[in-house]
Amino acid sequence: MKRFGILILLLLLLVPAVSAAELPRWGPYITSLDEETVTIHYCLYENASGGVAITSGEITSLFSSDPAAYHHICIQDLTPDTAYSYRILVNGSWSEAYSFRTFGAENYTFVVSGDTRSEPPFTQIERHGVVALAIEKEHPLFVVHLGDFSGEANDPEEWDQFFSAGHDLYANTIIIPVQGNHDHSSLYDEIFGMPDWYAFSAGSLRFLVLNTNGWTQTRFEDQTVWLSEETADTGAKIAFFHHPFYTTDQKRTGLTLAQIPIWQKIFETGEVAATYSAHMHAYERYVSGGVTYVTNGAGGAPLYPPVTQPAEEQIAAIYHTLGFVRVDVSGSEFTSTFFKVAEASEDNSALTKIFPEGTIGDRFGTAAQVSSPIGLSALLALLCVSIFIIRRNP
Repeated sequence: MKRFGILILLLLLLVPAVSAAELPRWGPYITSLDEETVTIHYCLYENASGGVAITSGEITSLFSSDPAAYHHICIQDLTPDTAYSYRILVNGSWSEAYSFRTFGAENYTFVVSGDTRSEPPFTQIERHGVVALAIEKEHPLFVVHLGDFSGEANDPEEWDQFFSAGHDLYANTIIIPVQGNHDHSSLYDEIFGMPDWYAFSAGSLRFLVLNTNGWTQTRFEDQTVWLSEETADTGAKIAFFHHPFYTTDQKRTGLTLAQIPIWQKIFETGEVAATYSAHMHAYERYVSGGVTYVTNGAGGAPLYPPVTQPAEEQIAAIYHTLGFVRVDVSGSEFTSTFFKVAEASEDNSALTKIFPEGTIGDRFGTAAQVSSPIGLSALLALLCVSIFIIRRNP
């Protein structure tokens, strides 16, 4: 095997490296739904043969694809919880090296972001790019994108912006796509090739990716049956879907008000600890029936102020602030933290402040000792007062 790896390395060295003019139009980017399989995707400007050279330790394996503009190269029989490097073949030349890690660890970090679309006067590079750079520094195992990748999913130039803004991030970690209301197109389907709803596991957690868009309404019962079956097994779960059940945004779309309680009951009885949604371009957190409902649509799109009064279930809210959620997993427990990246003006025309790296906006977790920064401050203050009283009254 060692000789085989050396032979493949020599073949790679004989093929020239990709020049700036030969970069793919989009990608590479990676999807995965299990511990042993990934699909590496990229798009060329015109039809050409594709390929992936993937390396772990001293072993390099080659995978090829037929001439096409869109390449989706499925790689199987990988080792769980293992780091791999890879290169892609672009017009006969090998790219620079990228990397990813397979699922399988019990302790890991993933990131949740969403609503990265641009809107004049700014582009995705100026807003989504700022958030993507901050996420990249977290080195997550995977990134969940909660939908609305671009403003017009059938426009290739919109996807040019998306992949340019997050190139280094999406080339080096697995992306889990959630379909939003702006993502209804055959081009979206070509880019990701995912089912309308699906599930996967990473360590002890089970993840459910749901579809709340209007065009799935005729299959609501089918999706509900699937959801009931997925939540029947014991174990902690997290759900992702685009439209939030609780929001201060006036334009509530997605599931009907009669359908929402049906899913909520399934969440409550099926050990769904938290759900993450977008659509409302802000950060909000609610708790109902033992389930935490997080809205995080602060990935780069124009930010929204609250329009309606919040429901009594609201615990936290942060507006006009770009940011992302980092989830730190340990077995079946997790801690969810919203990090502030930048503050935008009221009219969304400019970023008025870049927050220091690691600025926390909100935090919660499934472990009893985890609470928000405000809660911790209150606890410390109470402790200080208690000590003072004890000393005054020995």
